[in-house]
Amino acid sequence: MINNVKGTTDFMPKEEASKQKVFDNLKAVAQKFGFRQICTPIIESFELLAQKQGDEIRKQIFTLEKKGKEELAMRAEFTPSFARLFISNQKELAKPIKWFSIDRVWRYEKPQAGREREFYQFNVELYGSGEAIADAEIISLAIESLKSLGLKEKDFIVNVNNRKVLQSLIENFVSSDIDEVIRVIDKKDKVSPEDYKEMLKEVGVEQVDKLIKTLEETDVNKVKGASELKSVLDLLPYDCVKMSLTTARGLSYYTGTVFEIFDVNGKFRALCGGGRYDNMIEQFGGQPTPATGFGMGWSTISLLLADKNLLPDEELGPDYFIAVLEEEREAMKLAAKLRQHNTVVVNLVSKNVGNQMKYANSLGAKNVIVLGPEEVKSKKYKVKNMQAGTEKSMNL
Repeated sequence: MINNVKGTTDFMPKEEASKQKVFDNLKAVAQKFGFRQICTPIIESFELLAQKQGDEIRKQIFTLEKKGKEELAMRAEFTPSFARLFISNQKELAKPIKWFSIDRVWRYEKPQAGREREFYQFNVELYGSGEAIADAEIISLAIESLKSLGLKEKDFIVNVNNRKVLQSLIENFVSSDIDEVIRVIDKKDKVSPEDYKEMLKEVGVEQVDKLIKTLEETDVNKVKGASELKSVLDLLPYDCVKMSLTTARGLSYYTGTVFEIFDVNGKFRALCGGGRYDNMIEQFGGQPTPATGFGMGWSTISLLLADKNLLPDEELGPDYFIAVLEEEREAMKLAAKLRQHNTVVVNLVSKNVGNQMKYANSLGAKNVIVLGPEEVKSKKYKVKNMQAGTEKSMNL
């Protein structure tokens, strides 16, 4: 037996319908905020995807067998692709630009609950505004997106920080690459306290306990970047939002506001994460442009929704099932007429009425029409309501 590739998921019809319903909700919220949907290729140049990334993300990129001079890879996140598209159209676009996408990305990670090698992501990017209100808009969209799925503010917590604040707090504790320390801080809630301390030592932090205490107890008002952080927080009228000086985001391109959203019980991985990356467009060859955005993964969202019994249970049964005895041509004509306003399944196999009724029931058909010579001759057919068990006659 051939199984699906490790770290990937098949979606049966009801599962796919449930997933698409969630995506429809997310799409609707993004559009209410004025964001427009775009689509980018799943294949990009490795140079684009790896640029400005840490070693950990580079190692997770799926590369393709080289066919020509260019080294290609499958996208590991959307932000570089969005940036490329923005840069190629930068002169013609009126700012700010508000884009979103819902599609698959690939990373070579160890599969576990909430983390797969192929996964769906809701990605949102805003280009052209460096104001605090742009960050607040992005965070608000993330919160309202979760609420559109039936979650309440009491179900999740939004941790907000600023990279400038974090860098100011840790720069006196390290002589090595600050980005490496930030990547370790990003793992604080993902490893044991002992492993966390050991990892900080490994990246050059000498006074580990003092750094940890600093991040937990510092008066943020005295730190560089504090005004930016407070400006964003003041614009967010949500009880679920709080300041968190240990929120880091592991990617090296963040420059200002960063945030992550977790379920309030800490049962699952981050539901959503993002922030500001004002230098990326220029580093990729475009004109200097402030930018902010977030990504929200289906893998973790679906676990929380299932835990809360909030996954949509989509009804897939057709409006009509036509049980055909011998009059296949008439059945096709009737189906064509009904399909103008309904979903219709025509029997394709057995001519046995009993078998056809069982099949209609397995599909969850709402109504069944039995079409045979007598019905065609009288130009009338009976419609059986499968739930109520009632019948009514209708003209062909």
